[in-house]
Amino acid sequence: MISLNDAPQASDLLFVYGTLLSGLSNHHHMRGAKCLGPASVQGALFSLGEYPALLVSGALSAPLGSVAGELYKIEAAHWAHLDALEEVDPHSVENSMYLRQTVDVQWQQGQALQWVKARVYVYNWSLEGRERIAHGDFRRHVSGA
Repeated sequence: MISLNDAPQASDLLFVYGTLLSGLSNHHHMRGAKCLGPASVQGALFSLGEYPALLVSGALSAPLGSVAGELYKIEAAHWAHLDALEEVDPHSVENSMYLRQTVDVQWQQGQALQWVKARVYVYNWSLEGRERIAHGDFRRHVSGA
């Protein structure tokens, strides 16, 4: 178990909320990362069909709600692979489907809740007219529950 004294830095942590979640279609891309447990962020989750989009600010994200996910410890070399998967263009913000941002994450560490800073992939293109996933849980959304 990680204690408050040796908690990883935001640059080592990734909050996942969509197909990278354990048991979902892209989880194999998390091989080598360590799952630290359930977590959540304040944001707005939208359906793009087979995968979700997260907003953490802006008019479409209001009102912010809880978005369920998992917190992972990531090795530095893993970021390039995940950036490619999430279509992050290091040379162009406009051409990037997702952008990596640092957010506050509420992490369920054993019996205690802890706030940590972590990276998350936030959707960068228009979500106008897309369905918002009101309950904020992509796993629940794809299961039809």
